[in-house]
Amino acid sequence: MVTKRHRRGDARRVAKEHDARWASSDSYGRLFEPGRQDELRRALTAKVRAGMQALDAGAIESIQRAVDEVIAEREWGWHFALPTERLSKNNLRADAASALLCADCALPGCCYFDIVRLTSADVARLSTHFKLSFEEFVAQHCMPFVDAQDRRYTHTLKKAKPCEFLGEDDRCRVYADRPMVCADFPLVVDPFTGDIIEIRLFPFCNVPFNVVRLEVTRRVLDGFR
Repeated sequence: MVTKRHRRGDARRVAKEHDARWASSDSYGRLFEPGRQDELRRALTAKVRAGMQALDAGAIESIQRAVDEVIAEREWGWHFALPTERLSKNNLRADAASALLCADCALPGCCYFDIVRLTSADVARLSTHFKLSFEEFVAQHCMPFVDAQDRRYTHTLKKAKPCEFLGEDDRCRVYADRPMVCADFPLVVDPFTGDIIEIRLFPFCNVPFNVVRLEVTRRVLDGFR
C-alpha cells in the first residue's frame, strides 16, 4: 500500500532529480550568462539560418548583422528589454505560440517554482475546471497570500514544486485554465496596461533565446522586403 509518507518521499525525490537536471543542463538560457556572448552569437546565427531557406551570401551577412544588433541592444543581467512592441503580445502569449517559444526545451522548468501565485480570477477559473466551488478549491489546493506590490494575487498553490497540476508526462493538466503567472512566464507584464515590459532570463529556459531568434528573423526578413 502506498502511504502519504511514501508519496511525499517520491515528490521530494522527483524535485531533487529535477534540480540536478537544472544544474547540469546547458540550455540556450545559459547563453545569456556573462562571458558567453560569442556562444550566444553563434547559436543565434545557426538557428536563424536553419529556419530560413535559399540563403545567399547577402542573407548570411544580414543574419550576422541582425544578431550583432540585437545582442548589442540588450541589457546584460537577468532581465532585458527587447523592443517587444514589434512583436505582438497576443502572439507571444497565445497557446499556439508555445511551439515556437519553447522550442528545443528539454526541461519542464517553469513548473518547479517555490511559489505559484493566484489571482481571484485564477481561483475561479480553476474551480470551474475541477467542478468545485470557489471555497472548496481554496480549501483543497490553496493558501492565503498577500502581495504588497500587486494586490491582484490573493492565494498560492499549496504544492508548487513540482506543481500539483503537472502530469507524469511533464505536461500541464490544466493548461487551458492555467494561472496568469504561468501564461505570462517568462514575460514581465504591466498590470495596468497589459503591455510586455521585459523578458526575464532563467538559465533553464529557452523562451528568451527563442524570442531573440524571432526578432533577428523579423529584422532579416524586413531587410529583404
